[in-house]
Amino acid sequence: MLDPTITERIRSIFLHDEARVTIDDAARLLGRSGGEIAAAIEDGEIETTSGCGGAMIDIHELAEQAVHVWPIDAIEEALGREAALILPAGVRTRRFTARLPRYVVAALQCLAEENGESAGALLTRELHGLAYAHRERLGASIAGFAEAVNWPFPEETPQG
Repeated sequence: MLDPTITERIRSIFLHDEARVTIDDAARLLGRSGGEIAAAIEDGEIETTSGCGGAMIDIHELAEQAVHVWPIDAIEEALGREAALILPAGVRTRRFTARLPRYVVAALQCLAEENGESAGALLTRELHGLAYAHRERLGASIAGFAEAVNWPFPEETPQG
């Protein structure tokens, strides 16, 4: 069960009515300090757009950052019934069981613990990288793959 504060942050990001948020709002929603967000902007990790009140962060950019903060199963849980409206079918989670050598399991658990995340979150992130590297070939043979691998930026879906 997710912490109610985390659930509210996730829901506020993915069910947001406006196209952009202020830098302060982005920091609050991601659970980061204004200084951390400013550093991420400076380093090019977060892109901003110009708004009437100054620099703003596009809601899709904020969603991309949220995917790096919380694992997709936590986002799906927080969204509840709305997950089916927000997450493409290919992004929705399902249980998958595999037999792995014990050293691989131990390595996953150790690395995940060092990163402060679950082994499932670490594995999902690493396998996303593999899927993304093969996105053109896989996108041609798996329905909905391109939309899912590029989510939350559907406009980057390769034409095929």
